[in-house]
Amino acid sequence: MQTNSDSTVPSRPHVRIAMPIRLLLVACVLALAYFPWLPFPWRMPLVGLLGMTFVWMEMRSPSYCGLQRRSLGQTLAWTALVVGIVVGLVDPLIQPLVDHLTNTKADYSGYGPLLGNLPAALTLVAGAWLSAAIGEELVFRAFLMHQLHALFGGVPGRIYPASLTGGLVFGLMHANQGLSGIVVTGLVGALFGFAYLRSGRNLWSLVLAHGLIDTWGVATLYLGWY
Repeated sequence: MQTNSDSTVPSRPHVRIAMPIRLLLVACVLALAYFPWLPFPWRMPLVGLLGMTFVWMEMRSPSYCGLQRRSLGQTLAWTALVVGIVVGLVDPLIQPLVDHLTNTKADYSGYGPLLGNLPAALTLVAGAWLSAAIGEELVFRAFLMHQLHALFGGVPGRIYPASLTGGLVFGLMHANQGLSGIVVTGLVGALFGFAYLRSGRNLWSLVLAHGLIDTWGVATLYLGWY
């Protein structure tokens, strides 16, 4: 697996962006991603394409957008690692601990009545692959992690504060899931951000991992396991 987060991308931007402009750009894209100006599942992928366009305009390189050609083995390895951590550690251990410490439980009622409802579950899975797996990875990894990595440019080990900040933003964007949902989603977002940068911006593996994790999550709601 790729271990150097910068080894597969060019070192100089095509256009240099001042920090205030970069922050304004982040605020605008996140606002478009958060407010429901377009219905699910179309808003997030459209905003993600917009965000990726900004990255392309700055860097003029598919590598910085996470779209460079990757070996299948590398992509599947990172996918398996991320899915294994979330499904094998976060879901069975960290989620119940956070529920206990916050005295709350992640609220997934916004997804509708899924228990035993196969048509609704299948519809949600399809929407999740488009809106979350593709759309959110474009917004929160391909766009946001690029911006945060640049904003923390003068900080030693910037991959760590960039990942933590990305996780915080990702968690807050899921505020409708309640306090427990914010915390757990934030932790998962930090993991995704770290994996994205550490893998040399392998967007393919994160899209696949996100889709598989969300499919598993819908299955647990359908079966009544959560």
